[in-house]
Amino acid sequence: MSCTQEDFNTYGDDAEAMFSVGRRFLQGNGLEKSLAKAYDLLSKAAALGHQGAKRLLESIDIESMAEVHTHQEKADHDISPDLQEILNHNKQFVATKAYEKYVTTKYPDKKIAIVTCMDTRLVKLLPAALGLKNGDVKIIRNAGGTITNPFDSTMRSLLIAIYELGVKEVMIIGHTGCGVQGMDSKEMLHLMKERGIDDEHISLMKHCGIDLDTWLHGFDDTDTAILETVDLVRNHPLMPKDIIVRGYIMDSTTGELTIKG
Repeated sequence: MSCTQEDFNTYGDDAEAMFSVGRRFLQGNGLEKSLAKAYDLLSKAAALGHQGAKRLLESIDIESMAEVHTHQEKADHDISPDLQEILNHNKQFVATKAYEKYVTTKYPDKKIAIVTCMDTRLVKLLPAALGLKNGDVKIIRNAGGTITNPFDSTMRSLLIAIYELGVKEVMIIGHTGCGVQGMDSKEMLHLMKERGIDDEHISLMKHCGIDLDTWLHGFDDTDTAILETVDLVRNHPLMPKDIIVRGYIMDSTTGELTIKG
């Protein structure tokens, strides 16, 4: 069993990575064999000019391609009522030009970036409690509103917001009753297995040097986690010294904000 870091990337326009993982899905090499996933990745790589991907696509016969299309058609029909409601609303939203009052630019008017939690209680509460309108700030959400790795996607987003989009201040906003507080990695792995993730895939992750116990573990205290994130951002080697970084805790019911550091 072997793997490389590219197996866990968001591929973007990296044709070589898409080709590599697509080939593995096609051959069942270290991953569950999946023609549909292989075809999708190889098609994207071929569209970017990857010759190896084009040759592999040519080796997939017509019956196999029909299987892929059948799989896609089934996926298109597997839309929940809730998702269908969202899609219907979107069509109406565009048709009535309801978007016009939200038109703005990619540059935040208040020069502020907010890192906060993906908790559903904060979706409308946080902007309302802070008096924010569309275009005011950059909001980066993740599980817990914290940063545990100085080179993860949240930190990357912050650096882009600062260097490319003019952000001058960073607010790290945790909240009361956060679901990530006390989250147990062993319980998470147990739930994964109950949902059909087999031990081979879990072992593959560990074989690639990913510490799942640390990666999936939550934090014990929200205040401490927010202060640690503030310290990480403030002292990041790529963070300009003139950027203001502060931590806060928001009450998940009232929206009250408390300064933490």
